[in-house]
Amino acid sequence: MTDEVKVEVRRNGRTFVAEAVLDLGADVQTIWDTITDYSALPRFMPGIRACQVNERQPRANGDEHLVVEQQGEFRFLMFAQSMKVLLDIVHQPLRMAEAKAVRFDLGSIFTRRAIEVFEGRYELTPLTAAAKSPRTHLSYTATIGLRLPPPPGIGNVAVRQNLVVQLEAVAREVARRGGRPDARPKVR
Repeated sequence: MTDEVKVEVRRNGRTFVAEAVLDLGADVQTIWDTITDYSALPRFMPGIRACQVNERQPRANGDEHLVVEQQGEFRFLMFAQSMKVLLDIVHQPLRMAEAKAVRFDLGSIFTRRAIEVFEGRYELTPLTAAAKSPRTHLSYTATIGLRLPPPPGIGNVAVRQNLVVQLEAVAREVARRGGRPDARPKVR
């Protein structure tokens, strides 16, 4: 069965809300281990050059709080913007990972304050638990708020393009970790 990636992006002024759904041929544990393996992200995630967990603290309710620093770039067509971001992340193990950017560094005076808000959230829901063919629903939502609006029509395309590339990489890595290295996600 093919892994499917469905992506939608809506714009409201300077804010973009992206929603993506992946139905993957893998168990929840494999997907969780993939999306929360921060040190491995630069190996399989386009646009991420370095990723480091600066803090990790368990909470009394079983959740986990992390502070993660990522370095990479945002790409669109021939354009690439370097970025460094500090993320505040909450894990509800095997169910949800939610990240909020607390600091951005986009490298130049003009763009240093270009992004006002970034929030992203993964949620996992098992569809089948069959040992031979488990399926899991992975949804991802992101809110990206910009201080200055991009030219009309470009913002949605750029956000969608980056999200598709990253989620295809997640699907390929999940497939590799699940013993299906030749699986290719289908984008809709």
